[in-house]
Amino acid sequence: MVEMVDRGIGVLSRIPPLPPFVTPEEMIADALPLLDPPSRISVTEAAERALRVPVAGKWEDYSRAVTPYMVEPQDMTQSRRFKAVIFTGPAQSGKSQMLLSVAAHAVTCAPGPVQLIHMTKTDADAWVEEKLDPAVENSPRLLERLGRARDDSTFSRKRFRGVRLGIGYPVANQLSSRSQRMVLLTDYDHMPQRLGPKDAPENTPFGMAMMRIRTFMSRGCVVVESTPAFPVDDTKPAPVAALEPHRMPEVTGGIVKLYNQGTRGRWYWECPDCAEIFEPTFERLDYPEELDPGEAGTRAQMVCPHCGCTISHRQKVELNRRAMQGRGGWLHEARSFDADGRRRLVRIDDPELRHTAYASYALNGVAAAFVNWSELVQRYESARRAFAISGDDIDLAGVFYTDLGMPYRRPRTEDETALTVDVLRARARPLDKGIAPGWARFVVTCVDVQGNRFEVSVVAFGEDGERIIIDRFAIHQPPDAAPRATGDDGKYRAVDPGRYAEDAEVLAELPDRVYPVEGQDWGLKPVAVVIDFNGPAGWSDNAEKFWRKRARAGQGGRFYLSIGRPGFRQADRVWHEAPERASGGRKARGIRLLNMAVDRLKDSVLAALERDGTRINAQHVAAWMETEHLAELLAEQRGEKGWEKKPGVQRNETLDHSVQALALAEHLGLARVNWEAPPGWCVAGLMNTNAVPLARPNDAGSARAIPGTGALPQSINFLRRR
Repeated sequence: MVEMVDRGIGVLSRIPPLPPFVTPEEMIADALPLLDPPSRISVTEAAERALRVPVAGKWEDYSRAVTPYMVEPQDMTQSRRFKAVIFTGPAQSGKSQMLLSVAAHAVTCAPGPVQLIHMTKTDADAWVEEKLDPAVENSPRLLERLGRARDDSTFSRKRFRGVRLGIGYPVANQLSSRSQRMVLLTDYDHMPQRLGPKDAPENTPFGMAMMRIRTFMSRGCVVVESTPAFPVDDTKPAPVAALEPHRMPEVTGGIVKLYNQGTRGRWYWECPDCAEIFEPTFERLDYPEELDPGEAGTRAQMVCPHCGCTISHRQKVELNRRAMQGRGGWLHEARSFDADGRRRLVRIDDPELRHTAYASYALNGVAAAFVNWSELVQRYESARRAFAISGDDIDLAGVFYTDLGMPYRRPRTEDETALTVDVLRARARPLDKGIAPGWARFVVTCVDVQGNRFEVSVVAFGEDGERIIIDRFAIHQPPDAAPRATGDDGKYRAVDPGRYAEDAEVLAELPDRVYPVEGQDWGLKPVAVVIDFNGPAGWSDNAEKFWRKRARAGQGGRFYLSIGRPGFRQADRVWHEAPERASGGRKARGIRLLNMAVDRLKDSVLAALERDGTRINAQHVAAWMETEHLAELLAEQRGEKGWEKKPGVQRNETLDHSVQALALAEHLGLARVNWEAPPGWCVAGLMNTNAVPLARPNDAGSARAIPGTGALPQSINFLRRR
């Protein structure tokens, strides 16, 4: 340390010494390596020389033997023939490690600007902190080339000698007005697929990345890696195996579309018995499907399609390494056909390779180095069986996307067994209106709000999710205490929920209705009433006022306000929480909404309607139901982004009611109930917390009296008069 004297302050101490002077000779010696021509070694060789990776808690030199299938794709990033390298495969297969290998090659062998684009800024920062920085710190050859200035190592860029590695996220300004030799796009299918203004999107991330490498001509390359995340587009024809053996089904977007535009490479193994090559796929895994998923997974073996020999999971490592040595490996589609009229499969350097600017690769999950067949089968079978029961396929789709690395097509019902109103009518159960079946354990009342009425359905639930609609009616008349319409001369008006908050009071009596249980001397009151929070203009505010009034009366737990959340990618099916903002931008206080992933729940409802031969998660229809109500159950069709009304169909209230009922039942804990010792709200008999003794069993009329009063609610009297 040194001391300095300041005329105004005095003596300044503890000033660190200045760094030593750098001589011109030292500066020239430091810059001379930048004048070297690019080293003519592959990306894989450069990674083995310069890159260290974490293995079992310690850092070791990169080895191509761990993920042999990544050698060709990452080496092709330096090819003058291809402008892009596309790699789609399962999670944790070594895809993202390829990006580090490509960056290490640029730093040590071929200096030039490189840009990496992650899904979001948060993910980009996490990748730098968790992957890039530790790799550089533990790789001496990379660390010695990293600049020492304060701005040389940040979350948004790394400056090495002769190389600027930019780290960004998919927005238009990150992929505009810059020249890059390499652009690396990671987790492509989880990026926005259109960049720029919403009303006039500029381009896809891939399209904009291709523009950035133009000035580098044949030396430029765009690298794209991702697990697929877009479903199969059933409106497009399926590929013909003989003409396009490696083509994937057309999807609605993402990396699979890019893969289909490229060379379409697949990874092959050589059979250890017959020496024929074949593609290892999940369909070729053999296991006893009748066993529990965990037990079935332990029995999984690969079957050679040529000789029928079985291959165990422990042989996978050796088969992958032999494939890297030429006994299998990556085969791409050729332009020519063999004598049988099938398209030939060739190596990447074959002159007959199909003409395309993209080298594309698709790896099936069973060949991935870090995928265990036993766990893979267990996850698949668990998801498949859950889908068969609930109709919700989000877990099954996740297995295809994440574990197998393949696009997903939802299993569809064959035309001859498709649901129709006639099919539902033929399956109808002989049950009187307003009577709950003998197996009923609890009842839910559902309200859909329209501009001039409240549409109401009552659903009875039994064990294991069995359910049936036991009542359906509309409330058109407001309560007597509600204000009259201007100038109506005292005449009754129709319900107007958006304009008059008082009209919601007609719903206050719904929890007191009692529904007789068939063959029993007791009935059930609804465990709760769930009311749609959406509706005509003004209704949301009125619904909130109604709920707060009920809460002050001690009935807040008997009423729920529901709101639908569209899309198949909702993380949860049902969640109960306060809205982010109330009406007018005010902060919401004291009110919670029953949020419903409506598209996932509609999957479950339609699957439940198809279950005629089982009671588990089955939704039955009763013989009393009107044809128009049955048609409302089938009013929508499944689209790419969600369920939507069929052309020409206007009403779908019964379907919405079914979704509300299932959402509330799941929120109450239907899936967690131990039916040998159920909680009080779903016990069979008078011990049920909502059970009421009846003087006249099986008489729906006797069940309308409010317990303890003998009086009929005004709104119910009105319904009877109708």
